[in-house]
Amino acid sequence: MLDYLHQLMADREAEDMRKTETGQIDPMRATTGQSALDVAVAQTKEIIRSLDRVLDQEPPEVITFRTSCNGLSRLKDNRCA
Repeated sequence: MLDYLHQLMADREAEDMRKTETGQIDPMRATTGQSALDVAVAQTKEIIRSLDRVLDQEPPEVITFRTSCNGLSRLKDNRCA
């Protein structure tokens, strides 16, 4: 994911330089204040932050139980129930 973010940031810088050199105006940036790559970078950063928050949480306590058929009793005949 970080490689993807770094590539997006490099692409954004290259695109900004190309637009500056050619004198082109990014219509999305002119309209919204952000280019499509700006939005992609921001969304990718938010996804990474969200994933980090999930990974930092304590894993939930999983309550398990054993059956004579290892949890598959409904798929077996009556001997395993």
